This record gives sequence, structure tokens and C-alpha cells, in this order.
Amino acid sequence: MYDIRFMQSLFPAAEAEAAAMGEKEPGAEHLILASLEFQEGSARRVFERVDADPDQFRTAVAAQNAPALESIGTEDDAASIDSRLPPPADRPSGVYRNAPSARQVFPEVVKLVKRDKSRLCGAYILLVASQMEFGTTARALATMGVDRDELAAAARAEVDALNA
Repeated sequence: MYDIRFMQSLFPAAEAEAAAMGEKEPGAEHLILASLEFQEGSARRVFERVDADPDQFRTAVAAQNAPALESIGTEDDAASIDSRLPPPADRPSGVYRNAPSARQVFPEVVKLVKRDKSRLCGAYILLVASQMEFGTTARALATMGVDRDELAAAARAEVDALNA
């Protein structure tokens, strides 16, 4: 029951995070951003275990857009570009849509939760997402100066503490 409620909150929150950043589908970084806002707090504690400010992850993710925009020859930021575009169409209801990085992370999270006979929490999302070598999440963590292996160990420690 807890996992279903967690997912019913996580997915819409991740979609809102993606939309706020001008993206159609949430990726792993949006799952992390959403989990950082949850009251259960495990994702925030994982960052704190490695002496990283969890609130800086949002800034680090946003910083990944500037080089991409520069590579296509624009100096405008994403917000400036978005302001000149028509509003996005309402999303169709039905099957949940997400980016490949989220499709990579979430099934692995579910496997770990089942294996551990545990409850789904933000620490599991960080445990799996921190193992991604490429993509926005990996670049954002590097921007923050967070070692992915240390973050994974901190996430595992948080999960173990929750399951004790």
C-alpha cells in the first residue's frame, strides 16, 4: 500500500519537475528532484551523508541545459526560450510516459525493493540513479562535486538503516 501511494505521488511530481524545466518527459533527475521533496526524507538524508546540499541538485540539473543550448548556437537560457514558445498542449491521460533514464532507473529500484522486502523510498532512487555513468544525473552530480560511488554507498546505508 505504501509503495502505491509513493508511486502515485512520485510520478506526477516528477512530471511536474520535468515540465517546470521545459521537458516533456521526466528522467532520472526528475525522479530524484521529486523524491527530495517527500516527507519521508530519505533522499535528502543520502545527500547529507556525503556532505552535499540536496537543494543544490536542482541548480546542478538546470546548469546542464546551458551547454546544450550553446552547442546549438543559442545564448538564451531555457526560460527565455520557453517564454517565446506557445504553452505545451495538455498531456493525454493514460499510460505514464517518461524518458529513457527514468525507464532505466525505476525498474531497477523496484527489483531492489522486492529483493530487500522493503518499502519504496527516495534512497532507492538515488541508489540506482547514482550508478548511471552518463546523462543529466551523472553530470549534475559531477557539477556538485559528488562522487557517484560515495553517493551509492550513502544510499545503501540509508536503505539499510530504514530496513533495520
